[in-house]
Amino acid sequence: MSISILGGHAKGHALLVPKGTLIRPTSVMLRRRFFDAYQDMSGLTFVDLCAGTGAMGLEALSRGANKVYLNEFHPKVYQLLKKNVSSMTRDLGHSLGSVESSKGSCLDFIKSHKEQLDKTDTFIFFDPPYEDHKLYKDVLKVLHDFDQAKIIIETDKQKGIKEEEITKLNYKIKKSYRQGTSYIYIAE
Repeated sequence: MSISILGGHAKGHALLVPKGTLIRPTSVMLRRRFFDAYQDMSGLTFVDLCAGTGAMGLEALSRGANKVYLNEFHPKVYQLLKKNVSSMTRDLGHSLGSVESSKGSCLDFIKSHKEQLDKTDTFIFFDPPYEDHKLYKDVLKVLHDFDQAKIIIETDKQKGIKEEEITKLNYKIKKSYRQGTSYIYIAE
């Protein structure tokens, strides 16, 4: 199974998806809704935490992001992520910004990159396993210390953290995109 980049320089480029239930990529329709609103990512930095296939970060790269960070914890998923990055940069590297992938805890990644990422031209996309409410809360507490970056949260109305829980962590939901029971929230 594969999914494709929806727009930009790499439009149509196929990304590998692991067999089974190791990950749940952001749905095509939800990804489309978000990127229809933010079509031109020129000059921006995009961070994809719990990156999985890297679809969100690589979509941002295709649409002109200057720098993309992909962070994944699961070793097997990280190997697939590296293949997707390698394939896309090999085929289109001349027309893309830079991309850096890392394996490890997203909390450690955030803490070690705070100074370089807390800027107005940075989008931080966070899409952990929906059932991991503790990870949602732990990461959102740390991201709350970011004053300038845009925080983007994917969740599911049935399994994931609820909008009310996000607002209890002192976030304001500025915009939301919905597909089925899945949501992407732009929060500050």
